[in-house]
Amino acid sequence: MRTELDRIAENEKQYDAAMARINELLEIVDDATPADDKNEVELVLLSNLVADYEDVYYPL
Repeated sequence: MRTELDRIAENEKQYDAAMARINELLEIVDDATPADDKNEVELVLLSNLVADYEDVYYPL
């Protein structure tokens, strides 16, 4: 059964793209960025998705 995570990050290519976007966002977002800023929201969502993907495919 496929999960929501599988649809969002199905493979290493999508994972790499998400990581690249996170790195771009880290240059835009800082501690003073409001929590409802679109870049902050995107950063949090992508970071959570990547963390979940890593938990599944790269467990420690």
